[in-house]
Amino acid sequence: DGLTGGEAVVAVVAVFGACAVDYHCCVVDAHLALHGVGGDEQSSFLPPIGPSLIDGVELLREYTAQRGTPLRLHSVGEDVLEPLLAHYGDRLSATESRNDFDYIYRTADLAQLPGKVYHSKKNHVSSFSRKFEWQYEDINDENTEDVIKMAKQWCAERGTCRDRGLSTEQCAIRELLHNRDRLSVKGGLIRVDGAVAAFALGSPITDRVFDVHVEKALSAYPGAYAVINREFASRLTAYEYLNREDDMGIEGLRKAKLSYHPSVLLKKFICEIR
Repeated sequence: DGLTGGEAVVAVVAVFGACAVDYHCCVVDAHLALHGVGGDEQSSFLPPIGPSLIDGVELLREYTAQRGTPLRLHSVGEDVLEPLLAHYGDRLSATESRNDFDYIYRTADLAQLPGKVYHSKKNHVSSFSRKFEWQYEDINDENTEDVIKMAKQWCAERGTCRDRGLSTEQCAIRELLHNRDRLSVKGGLIRVDGAVAAFALGSPITDRVFDVHVEKALSAYPGAYAVINREFASRLTAYEYLNREDDMGIEGLRKAKLSYHPSVLLKKFICEIR
């Protein structure tokens, strides 16, 4: 309880990771570390959070050295990479991980869809509004189970919820919804004729940046993605930017995220420290 900013986002990452791989969480000398073991990727850590980046990394490096392996860090931003390179020099290797780049948008752009570049998005919203009578709701205790039901429908549309990637995402969505207050998660949904057609969930990173973790829409409601994207953003204008996270290397998702014209593609790296 009481996590804020980057710490809350790390906690949300842990929720997703705990459903997909075996994540271990540890606090040592006021440094928070998350270690992912198993899954398709090699064992690795997120950059530690605490009073000193280098002190936290040294704790992790000592841990991995005792096990005879180099320290491997994933999702390393340039702001973290720079001090790591300054401290470790050629003992550190860094590889760009394009699939992990974060898509950062101006909140006002997604809320207002201004100018010709967003013409097709405005058309999707208009078409949806002509076809359906809809309303937006904040996600709360009363409609949480409706959102979970819709998430299951979305999963079923893709053939089977037994698929590992889909089933683990379902687990993560349930955990986020049931722990909204503890994880500072906000959400919204679009309802059509009493049924949930789309929803989005996210949490603040800083006073200026909000992170959108999940966005889903059912195929029976064409244009619903554009509507939930705009409506959720319009409730978040207190934040200058929306981070809509990575595309996981999925071609269709990459195309969709680029189509909203990100203000920044935030680079991420995989680092090893010998």
